[in-house]
Amino acid sequence: GNRMSIVFKNGKSGRLAIVSLLAVLVLSLTGCDAANQLVAGPTLTPPPPGGTPIDPPIPLPDFTLIDQHGAEVTAETLTGKPAILYFGYTFCPDVCPLTLAELSQVSTALGEDAQKVNFVFISVDYQRDTPQRLSEYLPAFNADFIGLTTTDEANLQALTQPLGIYYELAPEAGSQAEYLVAHTASTFMLDAQGEVREKFAYRTPP
Repeated sequence: GNRMSIVFKNGKSGRLAIVSLLAVLVLSLTGCDAANQLVAGPTLTPPPPGGTPIDPPIPLPDFTLIDQHGAEVTAETLTGKPAILYFGYTFCPDVCPLTLAELSQVSTALGEDAQKVNFVFISVDYQRDTPQRLSEYLPAFNADFIGLTTTDEANLQALTQPLGIYYELAPEAGSQAEYLVAHTASTFMLDAQGEVREKFAYRTPP
């Protein structure tokens, strides 16, 4: 999150691409043959606008984080449903709230099927984002969103490093003053088996 205004790649087309892909993944859980053919193939054909298929898919690495209710969440916890992962922080002035607002619109567009998808916000600000902070922050966007955090950076890096997530805290030395966190502004889509299949990048508008 920086002070540069960043929007969903391709605007509405990026959001529609996420909705379309989630619909395919949700249908695959119900045994829909057409959806299974799309998910089981080596790539999504044709690839929807706004996202980059990851081929081969990346298995979600082992990790242990804490959700906004104080419960442990692991890679195994997130299997069984398709999921959307976004890495950010609650003190972010622009990029993160914009992203969460977009994801809330995706959830709304899915209707009842939104309950078959995990929307997960993972904080990269392990120094300030406590479970309580997440529990107060996320309902402003969607009460069903899952928030994850930790007080041990090693736990965070177990997830961020294999996925190539960059982040850098810039606190003032010896101070608890507010600071910005530079971080990857991408959204990742997981299938129900816990494999990362799609990456949605972001860009600055012209």
